[in-house]
Amino acid sequence: MKKLFIFLLTTVFLFADTHYPELFETLGTPLYKADKAFSKLPENQQYSFAVDTYHTNQKHALELSQAGDKGAYLKALRKLAKEHQEIIAIVKREMVNAMRNDEYSYFIALNNVGLEDLYQQQSFKEQTYTYYLANRDTQQSPYLEKRIRSEKGYQKLYGVDISSNSYNDPQSSSHHERPSKVILLSRPGCGYCVKAKKFMNEKGIAFTEYNILSSSRGKSLFAKYQGTGVPLIIIGDEVIRGYSESSILSAL
Repeated sequence: MKKLFIFLLTTVFLFADTHYPELFETLGTPLYKADKAFSKLPENQQYSFAVDTYHTNQKHALELSQAGDKGAYLKALRKLAKEHQEIIAIVKREMVNAMRNDEYSYFIALNNVGLEDLYQQQSFKEQTYTYYLANRDTQQSPYLEKRIRSEKGYQKLYGVDISSNSYNDPQSSSHHERPSKVILLSRPGCGYCVKAKKFMNEKGIAFTEYNILSSSRGKSLFAKYQGTGVPLIIIGDEVIRGYSESSILSAL
């Protein structure tokens, strides 16, 4: 964070006579782009409030730049830089938890936002790459595919070569399958959760399961949809409370 702010401070004096909306684009570019990236994060109560606050403060900084209040503008950027690092830290914890709980879909969703600041720590980067490469046959990430391939000597380091197995961008494919939007919220010992999983597997329905007791993502979704019991099945905009085969099929 200190290096980022020194860079911002230096740029202020280099562009002191620039019109403020343009100055904001130049000086605040790393923080401004971060606001756009944060908005793409999957909804989660662990960081959603911080992201909303960041967005509000980013807009306030823009207003200060347009007003020409350089002192207040610098102060606002300093505050944004601090909030930026706090959100990055939260997202990193969520990624660690996703790997620990084997919530691969959530892991992919967090990565595809493209937050470069997550990968400044070598040990975390290696942990992330190793987990991804072990699971990439399930689902590939365009962001991680590009990132890993840019790493010199990754084949030797991770024992795998993905250069000949390129990511298949669904937008460039002539055949488009409807992406799965089925989420199953469950907990250990839930008999109807087991039945719901068995039914969807038998019908070939792709779904992502979250444990509402051990998964932060599961807890967040359970709270969001005001869950009172499990299974809680989310299919697009439809929420199915309990186990109902007909409701599952009709919601697809």
